[in-house]
Amino acid sequence: MLPVYEAIDIIKVIPATVGHTQPWVVLANTPNGLKPFVTKLYTTAEVDNNNSVTNEIICNVLASQFDLKVPSCAFIDIPDSLQFKQPLECQIQYSNADPRLKFATEMLANVISAVPDLSKSYYSKRISLDTLYAFDNMIRNSDRGQQKTNLLLSSKTAFLIDHEYALHQKNIIGINWKGLEIDRRFTNYHLLHPYLKRSIKAKKQHYFDEFQEYLKTLNTKQLNSYFTQLSAEGFTTQSVNINSWLQQVKQNSTTFVHSLKSSLE
Repeated sequence: MLPVYEAIDIIKVIPATVGHTQPWVVLANTPNGLKPFVTKLYTTAEVDNNNSVTNEIICNVLASQFDLKVPSCAFIDIPDSLQFKQPLECQIQYSNADPRLKFATEMLANVISAVPDLSKSYYSKRISLDTLYAFDNMIRNSDRGQQKTNLLLSSKTAFLIDHEYALHQKNIIGINWKGLEIDRRFTNYHLLHPYLKRSIKAKKQHYFDEFQEYLKTLNTKQLNSYFTQLSAEGFTTQSVNINSWLQQVKQNSTTFVHSLKSSLE
C-alpha cells in the first residue's frame, strides 16, 4: 500500500512545459523526516476518464519487477489552508483539481531530464535500453518520446516518471495476438527506438531476453493491495482489465517479444 502524508507547506509550482500538468512540490512529514514530493493535481476528468492516478501507481509498482528505477510514490493530502498562500492562478488550479488524495513521487536531487541527443553509452550505463523499451510497450506508454522523455538521469542510474497515459483501456482490451503488430505510437516515437534500431544484428538477437525472463516471474498479485487501496479512496481502478492484459503479455511473451524485435527492423 502507498503511504498517505499530509502536506505542511508548498515549496513551489513547477512551470508548465510541453504537456505538463504543473505539479506542486510540497513538503510532507514522513517517518524519515521532512521530504519534498512532486504532487500531481489532476482534474476529476483526468482521473475518471484516463484512470490517471491508478496508471501512475500501478506502473510505478510494476517497474521494480523489471529492475527499473522509479521515485518512491505516495498519496498526498493538501489542506485547503495551504492553497490560500499561493498566487491566484494556483488557487484556481487547486479548486479545479480532483478533491481526492493526490498522487505524488518523492522529489529527486541531482537529476536531469533525458534528451534525445545523448550518446547511447550514456544511457546504457544507467539503464537497460531494451528492457525500458519493452516495458513501455507492455504498459502501452506512448509518452516517453523525443520531446517529452519522462526519464530522469542521475550520475549512476535513470528514473522513470509520469505514467498517467499508460494502460489506457482502448490499448489493452480486445488485442489480437495472432500476427501481433505493436502500434507505431509505442515503438517508432519512443525515446530509445533510434538507439536500438541502429544496433548491429548480432546484438539485436539478444534484445529483450532480460525482459522475457522478468515476464516469467511477473507477479500481478503484488498489485492487489494497491487496487484495494485505490478503491477504498474512491478511485475506479480498471483492475480486471489491467490484470488481464498483463497476464496476456506474460502468456504470449514469445509473440510479444517477436513483435518488439520486428519494430526495430
